[in-house]
Amino acid sequence: MNQTPVTLHVISAADFDAVVALHCASWRSAYRGILSDAYLDGDLLTDRLEVWHSKLSMMTDRHFGWLAKHDGEPVGFAFASIDQDPTWGTLVDNLHVLPSHHGAGIGRGLLTAVAHVAHERATHAGLFLWCLEQNIRARAFYEHLGAEAVERIVSAAPDGQSHPKWRCAWRIMPFAP
Repeated sequence: MNQTPVTLHVISAADFDAVVALHCASWRSAYRGILSDAYLDGDLLTDRLEVWHSKLSMMTDRHFGWLAKHDGEPVGFAFASIDQDPTWGTLVDNLHVLPSHHGAGIGRGLLTAVAHVAHERATHAGLFLWCLEQNIRARAFYEHLGAEAVERIVSAAPDGQSHPKWRCAWRIMPFAP
């Protein structure tokens, strides 16, 4: 990746196609060997289209996200919900960066942008997300940024299988001003 800066802008319904494409590309890379190949290689696009149509068409002031672009092309996004848990605070429901852009600080930049908005709007100081236990790379990334693995559950994933996942939490808003 060259030195052109990455820009962030607030996600809107106009970003629907970009968000869906990024989500599919990210999952096919990050979840290979975790979610079933049949699911990842199947009609993942239709599945994610349905999810994002619902999320982006029914956004309220409690939901927001950021789209990261490099050279005008979408390379990552984050999406969050304010005050989703009375103990843990704001849920980072999605944080995805194209594999070709890993290590460039985009994930940290997106998480920082989410934390700043949550700091302004949330009544609870924390930030959390759920990470599949087998997603070692993502868990290491979150821990590097100060998250603690605070709760383990097993739940059904979109591929229909049960998978263990961890609540990774920042008890105090990370990166907040």
